[in-house]
Amino acid sequence: MASYKTNRTEEDILREMTAILRELKDPRIDPMLTVVRAELSRDLSDCKIFVSSLSGQETAAIVSAISAVTRGQGKVIKIEKV
Repeated sequence: MASYKTNRTEEDILREMTAILRELKDPRIDPMLTVVRAELSRDLSDCKIFVSSLSGQETAAIVSAISAVTRGQGKVIKIEKV
């Protein structure tokens, strides 16, 4: 069962990833791309982001833009383990 902190952090990551994907200037990325879900590991060290698109061709564009997304995400959300 996920804790309250994990759920809140997943919601924060979901919101920030949506904003970052909207700011990307890659013409291959579908403007109707939706971030569906974020799953964090129990120790908050790994995160899986699930996206949905109306056309299935954007997978390669998202993979190529992953470095920009992770750099942007790292600057926005700081998680400290206590």
